[in-house]
Amino acid sequence: MRNRSVPVDTILPHVAYRDVAGAIEWLTEAFAFSEHYRYGGQDGSLSGAQMHLGNAWVMLTRASEGWASPAQSGNCTQGLTIFVEDVDGHFERASAAGARIVETPHETVYGEWQYAAEDTEGHKWLFSRHMRDVSPDEWGAVVAHPAVSPTQVSPMLAVRGGSAAIEFYKTAFGATLLWQVGTNDHVVAGLAIQGSQFFLADESPEYGQRGPAAAGFTTVRIELFVDDPVAVHRQALAAGAVERSPVIEHEHSVGGSEPAMRMLQGALMDPFGHIWLIGKFL
Repeated sequence: MRNRSVPVDTILPHVAYRDVAGAIEWLTEAFAFSEHYRYGGQDGSLSGAQMHLGNAWVMLTRASEGWASPAQSGNCTQGLTIFVEDVDGHFERASAAGARIVETPHETVYGEWQYAAEDTEGHKWLFSRHMRDVSPDEWGAVVAHPAVSPTQVSPMLAVRGGSAAIEFYKTAFGATLLWQVGTNDHVVAGLAIQGSQFFLADESPEYGQRGPAAAGFTTVRIELFVDDPVAVHRQALAAGAVERSPVIEHEHSVGGSEPAMRMLQGALMDPFGHIWLIGKFL
């Protein structure tokens, strides 16, 4: 089940501010957050708001009895860590907006590149990027239960022209290049579209790996779920994809624990023969 009022499924911090409207403006300018929605009380005052930076979501709550900001209480009882790709650029933006910098960008013993800042109400924020995979016991922590990497299924797309494929997916879907091995016609790379990872590799017929363009067919379709399928579909076509069907509304009658009854979806073929279904559940 998805809920557009609560887009995140992991943890949603609630942070108290005396001036919610001012906090919205400041977090937008200094930390590059975007406002999702705001809501008010019966007296017409602003009670709270939801904001996000990428896929990091936070609720702003008006300070009241039982809810105080660090500036009111004199103590900070929690900090928020937000993961961003360009920590240094984010640091420059926050500094220029007048954020109180607690720690300048640096590499931590546990493998993060990060900086720390305080907002106008004294909340402490860490902005971080992973630099190295470090076991906690390497820097002195006592491990009670070893962390287990979550199970993830990520497609590996066989393409003819890995470098060109990387540029296409960046342009068509706003993909981010995570890593790349090799150049020219022997490229293997990892990419992500808003956090959803996939991989690509140049064809290796000697290992039984050929792209659908060379094979003449595909056995897998890739479903990409986005907030605005029409815009993403249009963007991919402008980047060189071929339309298989326009984005239209579909209605299904299905069972299961999470039935999908209505959705917007269109289909296209990328320049390497892969079929992408671009959609959104309604």
